[in-house]
Amino acid sequence: MFSPPPPSFARPPLDFIPPAYKPWVLRLVHGILPLLLRLRVRPWLPSGIAKIEARGVETLAQLYHQFQAGQIRLILAFHHVEVDDPLVGLYVLSRLVPQAARHQGIPLRKPIHAHFLYDRGMPLWGGEWLGWLLSRLGGIPVHRGRRVDRLALAAARRLLLEGQFPFGIAPEGATNGHSERVNPLEPGTAQLAFWCAEDLAKAGRSEKVVVVPIGIQYRYLKPSWKKLERLLSHLERLSGLTPPAAPKPSANRHWAQRICGLAHHLLAQMETFYDLPPLPSGAPFNARLERLLHTALQTAETYFGLSPQGDWNSRCRRIEEAAWTQIYREELRHPGSLAPLQRGLLDWKAQ
Repeated sequence: MFSPPPPSFARPPLDFIPPAYKPWVLRLVHGILPLLLRLRVRPWLPSGIAKIEARGVETLAQLYHQFQAGQIRLILAFHHVEVDDPLVGLYVLSRLVPQAARHQGIPLRKPIHAHFLYDRGMPLWGGEWLGWLLSRLGGIPVHRGRRVDRLALAAARRLLLEGQFPFGIAPEGATNGHSERVNPLEPGTAQLAFWCAEDLAKAGRSEKVVVVPIGIQYRYLKPSWKKLERLLSHLERLSGLTPPAAPKPSANRHWAQRICGLAHHLLAQMETFYDLPPLPSGAPFNARLERLLHTALQTAETYFGLSPQGDWNSRCRRIEEAAWTQIYREELRHPGSLAPLQRGLLDWKAQ
């Protein structure tokens, strides 16, 4: 998960980025999509997504045909595993769905695309250009947290009713990093579906609202043992451990032992940092981890005056939103009206 860089001063509030779909931007992204998939590089991972396969894509082709025929309004609710999911989704919609439609003799109008929600924080860590691009692809930015983002919800509701494309949304609310596990679902997807059904009824329209779940799963075709070794050694040195001699590439037991050893070491360090009393000898790792997570979140919640409500993800979102309200200040829409002392105090809070 990415986080915005720490600010050194308070800033004006984040403005809403209205969706401004441009067909030429989508054509450009579709054209360079194979290159984007190949060049998706992280220091510890093999380069690129080598192959994308889809099961049940015939159902998507049929649903898009019904959508284009004005029979349904369609919500694509996808399991959000990695930040690469949008690239995978673009490939499925632009390549695999049209291919499945041709095989079934289903006529589809191009482009095959979807409007979507994205986290308003993405342009903070990705750069302003990312907000521009996502807007031109038909995306709607949303603030996650305890406050209701009325501008985002109104825009989403409008596109669900009148948009030229179906609507994509991640019910988990954030990436979870696990292909085999789904995080608790937030209620927003179901709420949007009910709103759409209500708006259709008010308009006297006969379309049905269809919510189709889409699973995403990643596999490593050729694990890069050298990159795994480099990453683990780097983390071990940062944590005060001495990396062992490099193993044979197939020594899975060795990798598992190192990863578990690093995890236990980090957990012990953080327990000390938060002054947690030791648990009985042999206490389960998960019990220790949950206690640490609760303590860390409770520390931030106490600072911001929040109550510990919901699961880990929702608590993190509420803390994030509370911090943003200290950094992105309504008072700074017109900074000239603030005395230097007031501005300095706002900067101090932001730091």
